[in-house]
Amino acid sequence: MSTTDIRTTVSDTVEVRRARRTSNSRPGEASSPGAPTNHRGRRVGLCAGALIALFVLAGCNVPVQQWVPDFNSDGHIDAAEVEHQRAEIARKLADNLEQQRRAVQSHPFLSCVRAHESGGNYGAQNPSSSASGAYQFIDSTWRNVSVRSGHPGYATAAHAPWYVQDAVAMWLYNNGGRSAWAGTGC
Repeated sequence: MSTTDIRTTVSDTVEVRRARRTSNSRPGEASSPGAPTNHRGRRVGLCAGALIALFVLAGCNVPVQQWVPDFNSDGHIDAAEVEHQRAEIARKLADNLEQQRRAVQSHPFLSCVRAHESGGNYGAQNPSSSASGAYQFIDSTWRNVSVRSGHPGYATAAHAPWYVQDAVAMWLYNNGGRSAWAGTGC
């Protein structure tokens, strides 16, 4: 990453924080009229965070008996039981992450926009502009919004995986960007 990229990222981050401080919205209030607050997504995120914390604690001298059950009831916990529990935690974390991604993908407004903009094609490319992806982000908007939403690293929307496109679109929607798709009829 070049010095210019770092400066741009830092200035964008400062600008977002400044906008949040000066926002007229109250805690718990949606940023755009009619925008639902996503309490279920927050709960799933908290569960995922708790599982990550469990992983961190597992490497911080927490007695293994506190996070690994004695599966074979032999009175001691062996390496196979530890590995089994680690795999179980990883599976639950992956399942929660997938549930959260699918919840975002099934959001009614985003589903409507995808259908109108690209027919649900996450690799769509507009032949007459730089718009691409399921939500038809033009390249300059994509670069700006993807960085602000915490998903940088993709040159165009079509290069990003489906769940990143959904997350960026959801971030834009939740931060007052519903008007970006005003002509879609959604």
